[in-house]
Amino acid sequence: MRSTFKILFYINRQKTKADGKTAILCRITIDGKSTAITTGEECKASEWNAKQGLTTDRKTNQRISEFRDLVEQTYRDILTGDGVVSVELIKNRLQGIATNPTTLLAMSRAELQSVKESVGKSRAEGTYLNLFHSDRNLREFVENKGVQDIPIGTITEDLFEEYRFFLKKRGYAAPTINRHLCWLSRLMFRAVSQRIIRCNPFENAKYEKEDRKIRFLQKSEVTKLVAMKMNDRETELARLMFVFSCFTGLAISDMENLEYRHFQTAADGQQYIRKERQKTKVEFIVPLHPIAEAIISHCRKEQERSEEHLMVKEKGDRLVFHRDCSRSVMDTKLSIVGKACGIRERLSYHMARHTFGTMSLSAGIPIESIAKMMGHASISSTQIYAQVTDSKISEDMDRLIARYKAKDKNTVNADVEATTDTKTIPFAVNSNGRKEETA
Repeated sequence: MRSTFKILFYINRQKTKADGKTAILCRITIDGKSTAITTGEECKASEWNAKQGLTTDRKTNQRISEFRDLVEQTYRDILTGDGVVSVELIKNRLQGIATNPTTLLAMSRAELQSVKESVGKSRAEGTYLNLFHSDRNLREFVENKGVQDIPIGTITEDLFEEYRFFLKKRGYAAPTINRHLCWLSRLMFRAVSQRIIRCNPFENAKYEKEDRKIRFLQKSEVTKLVAMKMNDRETELARLMFVFSCFTGLAISDMENLEYRHFQTAADGQQYIRKERQKTKVEFIVPLHPIAEAIISHCRKEQERSEEHLMVKEKGDRLVFHRDCSRSVMDTKLSIVGKACGIRERLSYHMARHTFGTMSLSAGIPIESIAKMMGHASISSTQIYAQVTDSKISEDMDRLIARYKAKDKNTVNADVEATTDTKTIPFAVNSNGRKEETA
């Protein structure tokens, strides 16, 4: 007699998390016996359509459909191979695949789910989003090859080269290509650790050559940004956050989550920020430059004056930088600020962080102190600023020598005085964490 086989997706409205989301479950029924298994997906109760077994989110629905296909394929495989199938056998097989996948896309999905579960604990949300894009690109690459998945045991270095070519055709820059390739290699290392394969087939594969040149502003350009005031509220906020990062080294994600409780005062009266980085969870401590202090004071006064301040949620009351628009909108507003100041390069908040690193090193602050202030997990991340500074000194000396050869002695003396004048911006702190001017 032919067995009855049914799949039903549902949610438990009684078990919701603090964010209002609940797990999407899959009930498998064979000959009247049922078992439930999690899909690894979540949604809000208001987003769930019980009749259709779907959410309002297209991407989530796509993954639910993929899970359905996986269940159906597992049912067919067990029935064909063993001649008999049960809900227990399907559940055990599915759980086995979830913990020890043997195909490329299944491995990618399992690894991505692992990262997702660690968001807010050991991983930042931005990390998950980047890896989500890597997983999506890999899936599109496999689809482009005309197959549903690729057994890990059949993968060779040729696949690495194929994928690299696929990414280059899409017009990605070298750093982006390498990030997606690293995800592919990471899956192979995971397969080795789970003893699916003996060694990583991409161990000797070559990545794209990257230009490691970092982008940062000169003191004169920072001075323009400090002096400039924008009329539009969002554009002005974009400017303030950029300048704040130039004098504190905070990344955009850290500024978005910066609260007044993160400010502390030392025994000598020096104010400083003490906080964990959103990205690495490494604690950083950075003394406040007077310009940064002025920005904080301005934001506090604006919030107190605003009628909207009374409407913000409890956590919003503690945030330094309130914004009502997306980060992409802020990036656009920041670009407007750069053009208004006559800065040729497109501004980014990461550029502001690089500016802090280079200005700190130029001010004579030890590299170990800079690493602590920037929340670097390793000092090797900070050493790039030393390379930049050395390069800048070399270029300045070359220009000075050229001027010396071209001009008479009196003119040279004037040029030397102009070259050594660094009074444009007093920098923040010395190695002891106290404010001082670079003269």
